[in-house]
Amino acid sequence: MEIKDKVYEAYLKEKEEAKKEYDEAVSMGLGAGYIEQKARDSNQFTVSVNIEPQGKVNFNLTYDQLLTRTLQKYKHIVNINPGQIVQEMSVIVNINESLPIINVEVPDLKLTNDVEIEPSKKNPLAIVTKKDANSAEIVWSPTPEQQKEIAKEGINGQLIVEYDVSRSDMQQILVEDGYFVHTFAPESLKPLPKHVCFVLDYSGSMLGTKIAQLKEAMDTILSDLSSEDFFSLVLFSNNAKVWSPKMDQENITTTVRPYFYSYDEPTVDEEVTKYHIIPVTPEYIEAAKKHVNSFDDYGGTNIIAGLRNGLKLTTLGAEILKNSVIQPEPMIIFLTDGEPNIELSNPEEIIKKVKELNTDHVTIFSLAFGYGADVKFLKKLSFGNDGFHRVIYEAADAAAQLKNFYKEISSPLLSNITFQYVPNQVDEDTTTRIQFPTFFNGSEIVVAGKLKSQEHSGTIGELVGEGVNGTAMYPIIIDHPIIIVPPVEKKNRTVSRLEKVWAYLKIQRLLDLIDTLSNETAVNASKSEALELALKYKFVTPLTSLVVVKPNETTTADAEQVRPGMGQQSFASFARPSGFGGGGM
Repeated sequence: MEIKDKVYEAYLKEKEEAKKEYDEAVSMGLGAGYIEQKARDSNQFTVSVNIEPQGKVNFNLTYDQLLTRTLQKYKHIVNINPGQIVQEMSVIVNINESLPIINVEVPDLKLTNDVEIEPSKKNPLAIVTKKDANSAEIVWSPTPEQQKEIAKEGINGQLIVEYDVSRSDMQQILVEDGYFVHTFAPESLKPLPKHVCFVLDYSGSMLGTKIAQLKEAMDTILSDLSSEDFFSLVLFSNNAKVWSPKMDQENITTTVRPYFYSYDEPTVDEEVTKYHIIPVTPEYIEAAKKHVNSFDDYGGTNIIAGLRNGLKLTTLGAEILKNSVIQPEPMIIFLTDGEPNIELSNPEEIIKKVKELNTDHVTIFSLAFGYGADVKFLKKLSFGNDGFHRVIYEAADAAAQLKNFYKEISSPLLSNITFQYVPNQVDEDTTTRIQFPTFFNGSEIVVAGKLKSQEHSGTIGELVGEGVNGTAMYPIIIDHPIIIVPPVEKKNRTVSRLEKVWAYLKIQRLLDLIDTLSNETAVNASKSEALELALKYKFVTPLTSLVVVKPNETTTADAEQVRPGMGQQSFASFARPSGFGGGGM
């Protein structure tokens, strides 16, 4: 915070302690700033500022963010909202990577939240310059007239930069100050077949636009299934209905409960059979689309019945398909827009029951559709079952959001992946997550840890996973490690960038565990460790906040005069990544 040509650096504190200190400064009439992360999975910060009468304050916020690789690209987003036409506006993005940069693209400015159905046009105002193989610069400097053409009252949108890196090997190991970051992103593997069980909410709250958007999305998703895949359909409201083509062929109908009935009425599941494990053929896909489009029920929300039947189907599928040349990878895609109100209505009870039923450790992906969905519950449900959740925003582009989600998980390349490091080479206590249920095409897995030896060479472990040809084993070798050398102006930093990546991933894992653990002692231990790491490495997390206070004049000895480059202490944002962009931090 910069006041009257003096800089006051922020410091990190536990969230409640930081808020108390800010409030005390405000009550004393002192200049103060308080920064907290508003949402776990976003880059949005709330900055509360107390300014003295007629005072002027400059905030300088420098942050680190890991880039996530999704669908074969990294994406960096710059939010632009000056609130007016600006005489001199410029955004400069410099990309520096340890591997050659490829496919640098700057789509047209994104002025709405809607997902683009068609590929965006290139931004005509963005100038992309490749400095060398590993670096690029993007400059976007619209004149006042060009800004008015985009938006008369001033731009409110996103400048998006997309790129990827060229990999000669599926693995890359970065080393700095004894810490390593190991990335894994195979491209040439053949996709695994899959058994996708769709568990879809057809309750009354879905009636109208949402159910129409779901049907539109399912039409595309079903068409995108591979001929080697299998699928199952569970549609639930008051109870769960499991569909098979045989039902249509034999004109079999199931009893639909009336809309108004006692929610205490016991639920009776239908028997699942081999006919509910459906191979992908043109005829069956068309029949499934017809069923999804014609089905209606629109009663209450019996989530446990939907998930219970979904897990019965994946268990049966594993048994039926166990002798296949390549056993399909099972997964459940679960979508709901509301809260459970039939059979089991307590989210914690549902999570516990699903954990008991999911003996095969089937991955569950949860989609929270609209404002009424219990996002915290769905996040916890998926994380506890090796998956992740997504929020589908209730908007005109909801169908496109659903389609984009499916693209992310449509091509599993490996399953049951484990990074096995040699104990005398790698400090096992320092490694981040080393087991992953599935690797999807176009994404990236990252593991970080600390080397025991300063000699950066030789085999340090083995990566094991299940692919189309059975068990795949890849040696983890440091033969030509990429040594990260800090830029000259950063040589005085006390923490290396890779150490900070390691800390980031550690904290991320601990915060995820907090959301899933039921034992209070374990929760408190994870919170304590996450808080300790966040304070040490200056991460703004759900547990911490930054505070900067202008002290009384008698205690301003540490304040420094402003000079170029000051006020740039780095505090990391805690946006949620799934990978490390080839060095992209």
